[in-house]
Formats: sequence, structure tokens, C-alpha cells
Amino acid sequence: IGDVNPFRDSSAGVQLFPFSTLDNNSGYTVTHVFGFVEELVVADDPEFEWSDNFNQARTSHETRQTLMYLLDAKVRRRMCKKVLEMGGNAVLGYHQNFDMEGDSGLVARTYGTCVLIQSKEIVPIESFGRGANKSKDHQHDDR
Repeated sequence: IGDVNPFRDSSAGVQLFPFSTLDNNSGYTVTHVFGFVEELVVADDPEFEWSDNFNQARTSHETRQTLMYLLDAKVRRRMCKKVLEMGGNAVLGYHQNFDMEGDSGLVARTYGTCVLIQSKEIVPIESFGRGANKSKDHQHDDR
């Protein structure tokens, strides 16, 4: 079995929010702001070299699409690992983009604000309104 954690590269549990604040009705509250977090991943662009063959161009385009899909996951995972190392569990203002930089290749960038969020305490609806003022001695079944 061994003493190796297969999930040591995991970034599970980090939530990414594209907006900079949480709605009051979201069920979450920000308890701590750690600050700016970013990540960058670079890979060779399969379409950078010109080819006269249409089939090769199509293959290189499909290869680029697959590469962008893999870069998307890799850059998110790396950033989320940073978030966990900082003590956070969410990113507000999450943004990600790709740049095709020719001889430098494809660049995937992601950034946001590392925060710690907690679930708000859920107050049952029954505690509001007319039932809230009844004492336990005078409660009865209204069925």
C-alpha cells in the first residue's frame, strides 16, 4: 500500500467566483481576505509553424484545442493549490485568459483574490413571524 498520498496534487475544495463580492443571499460570507493570487503556464503552440498542407493545419488546430483544454485545467489546479497554501478556500474576481504569443507559445494566465469563506448559519423560516412570539407553554397544534 505504501505511504504515498495520491491526492497531494489535488486542489479540491476551492471555489472560483467570477464576481468580486458575494451576494447576501449566496449562503456564504467572507471571513478573511488573503490577497492577490495568480498563476501562469506556458506551452509550445502547435500552430506556430506554417504548413501548406490543409490536413496538417486541421490536425494542428485540433492539437491546439486539446492543449488549451489541458492548460485550462493545469493553470486552475496550480492556482487553487496556491490558494490552499495561503489558507483560503475560494477565489473572488476569478479571471482566466489565453495569449498566443508566437514563438513563446500559448500562455494561460489566471488570477483573482484569495479569500476564506464560510457558510452562513441558516435560520429556519418558522423562527420568523407569528410563531416566534409564542412561549413553549402556550404552543398548540393548529392542524
